[in-house]
Amino acid sequence: MQSTTRREFLRSAGGAAVLTSLAPRMLRAAPGNTAKRPNIVLIVADDMNFDAAGCYGCPIKDLTPNLDRLAGEGIRFVHAYSTVAVCQPVRQIMHTGMYPHRNGAMGFMPLRPDVRTMNQQLHDAGYLISMTGGKHPHYQPFENFCVDFSRPQNGRHPSKLAEVTKEFVALAKREGKSFFHHVNCNDPHRPFIGSGSPGNLAGGEEPSRWIKPAEVTGVPGFLEDLGDIRRELAQYYTSVRRLDDCVGAVLKALDESGARENTLVMFYGGDHGMPLPFAKTNNYENSSRGGLILRWPGVIRPGSVDERHMVATIDFAPTLLAAAGAAPLKDIDGRSFLPAMKGQAMDGWDRVFTFYGQTSGRLWLHMRCIRTRERAYIWNAWSDGQTRYRAENMAGLSWKAMVAAADTNAEIRKRVEFYLYRVPEEFYDLTGDRCERTNLIADPARRGEIGPLRQELAELLRRTGDPLGEALAQLDKPEVLRKAKTELEARFDRGPRPGGKNKKDKRRN
Repeated sequence: MQSTTRREFLRSAGGAAVLTSLAPRMLRAAPGNTAKRPNIVLIVADDMNFDAAGCYGCPIKDLTPNLDRLAGEGIRFVHAYSTVAVCQPVRQIMHTGMYPHRNGAMGFMPLRPDVRTMNQQLHDAGYLISMTGGKHPHYQPFENFCVDFSRPQNGRHPSKLAEVTKEFVALAKREGKSFFHHVNCNDPHRPFIGSGSPGNLAGGEEPSRWIKPAEVTGVPGFLEDLGDIRRELAQYYTSVRRLDDCVGAVLKALDESGARENTLVMFYGGDHGMPLPFAKTNNYENSSRGGLILRWPGVIRPGSVDERHMVATIDFAPTLLAAAGAAPLKDIDGRSFLPAMKGQAMDGWDRVFTFYGQTSGRLWLHMRCIRTRERAYIWNAWSDGQTRYRAENMAGLSWKAMVAAADTNAEIRKRVEFYLYRVPEEFYDLTGDRCERTNLIADPARRGEIGPLRQELAELLRRTGDPLGEALAQLDKPEVLRKAKTELEARFDRGPRPGGKNKKDKRRN
């Protein structure tokens, strides 16, 4: 988009009216009358790289038959991104349409009390609301999500998700209401199937297919081609297969319940990239890019592929509310891409902004990014040469394999050191470097590209009230950044760390 497009939208006094006008005419019903409103099923996978699905080019043949079939029945967005590449913040963004510094969820923390959710809007419009699968703790405060029907701890069980779906659809029929069925699938989040011991099912059901290391014929370009990485990828892809089993079970249950024709299905996989180095808990392409598939019989043309629009999780709530004909959320940052779902071209959808704040272990790793289809500028506000990166994506076999290989391989050693400490700024030309391995920030020939992107990102941060916005605009004044980080962390660092006491890196300032 032009640098003013999202700004003009946010400042427009008629923004709410624009969102409402995007809903199909047949859906504009009074709140008490839900007869013509579509049902909505939102399925979210956890830690799934976009290209782990066959329809997005998965290197494992026929790994995701159910997702591939769903894409053939609806529309697949090529460029969809998570606004924050970690679980709780991004899920709360999906439901609020607000950047993390605006909704309060900069890390694993609750929304601000005054922030409304998509669920509240749907509830007011007469929808019956479910939340099933795992990740209930990632929606806080839980009362703001207006859940009528809750079945946690079944996100790795296809058969249980099918039973729950049938039960909930039957309940909605008895009550004469349209429904919002939010399915949270735990796979392919750690623990992976087969990790720890060969037969380990990671707390779930047997997958319909096990992937062997020999089937991993290609390693993603942002990783190193090492034996233990291939072994871990085999476990990961086996977990992806069970995720696909879960999706198939839910869709079959919808069909058997007779709810298919008036139901909008949205699948997003995943809430961010795979939990391996240079993916989850960062601002890279493979951190943020997700697979987005939607099916809506009679509205979305089957087999559609959208390569034009760059959409993000911040746009999910306004889009689903517009599809439902429900009242829009006010004063938000996201926009509805409902026209794009229906095959229409929309101007101003050619870049996204992504963020990172705090890990689940309460370590602040401030990152901001502006991303177009061909370029990416990343600001690592945490990188000072002393602070050491630490996150969940370094658990398991892959990071250990990279560290071990670094002892004898100079290129891998350089890659490991870069990952641990980074540099303040990164710039990538994605036309020939989709996996972002060559940082061009110091290339004098790129200054004409870097400067405008840096400035646009700074403007977005300042306009939306990011406490670090002024610091990016004044990169030549490190004292401004130090003060901004201190104030931000004091303001947002609240509540106990999940799972125990806060442990900070001894090398951190």
